[in-house]
Amino acid sequence: MKRYTLYTFPALALLLAAAACTQDDAGTLPDGTQPLTLTAAIEGSADTRATVDNRWNGNETIALQVTDGDGTEWYDYTVDDKGNLSGEYYWTKPSPITVQGICPATAVESTTWSVKSDQSSDADYQSGDLLASELTNVNYGSTAHLTFRHQTAKVVVNVSREGLPDAIGATASDISLGIGEDENILMDGTFTLPTVGTGYGTWTPGTTEGSITPHLSGTAASGCVATYEALVIPQTIRSGAWLLTFNATKDDASYGPFYYMLQNDTEWKAGYKYTYNVTITLYGLQVSVDTGSMTWEEGTGGEGSVDLPI
Repeated sequence: MKRYTLYTFPALALLLAAAACTQDDAGTLPDGTQPLTLTAAIEGSADTRATVDNRWNGNETIALQVTDGDGTEWYDYTVDDKGNLSGEYYWTKPSPITVQGICPATAVESTTWSVKSDQSSDADYQSGDLLASELTNVNYGSTAHLTFRHQTAKVVVNVSREGLPDAIGATASDISLGIGEDENILMDGTFTLPTVGTGYGTWTPGTTEGSITPHLSGTAASGCVATYEALVIPQTIRSGAWLLTFNATKDDASYGPFYYMLQNDTEWKAGYKYTYNVTITLYGLQVSVDTGSMTWEEGTGGEGSVDLPI
């Protein structure tokens, strides 16, 4: 005679719970039971809502690389203006995973990154901002916090004047062998993602050379008539290169151009901001490098002056 066992609802619930625990212990969870939750911040802080100024707009798409027991895959995640990420990865096993993010998400399609030659518009300026986080280990069920760092460098030029008309026009360019020829700011490079314990990736310089028309900041630095900014590929600019070209105009009168030549080899490093304080005089340029408080890390550089007649 067959024997049947009748379970009451409480007993049945206990059995189901025990079965679930056994399944967890075996290392396999039902799909979709545990989503990966993440938050993200950009190193530094600012009030403006642009990634180049260290704030999320709230509509960026981040490519998130997830490595688990099944291999490595990329997932698109969306970040809101508070830094919360939402996406489609779910744990299938209760074991740690490794994650890493890059923004914009399209950057995973190629290891080559470039900046615009004309960065005068907001969009073309900000398009050069490449962000990446380091490899981060995440325990099952916990919330991962990713810190994204700027992987390009930033050049800022504060312009003031002595004895010149009010209207100032400026173009930032690096020219080694004659004005308007042989432009040699590197405009692209090959980028490798950061590893564990480091916030910055590595760069192999590209071959595309050019000059950059910088972005005019909406707010000039204190005591300056204008502040210009540009994003550049990390690189070393050699001594003797013509780094800055300026023109001053008033009505039909033109003053300049004025040029600044680098006095020493200058390295622009990923995540650093290099501020050149330029005073245009009737006799040429006076240039120094500011290492004061910055939202990006402080860059170093030299100083000097070039006295050229008008």
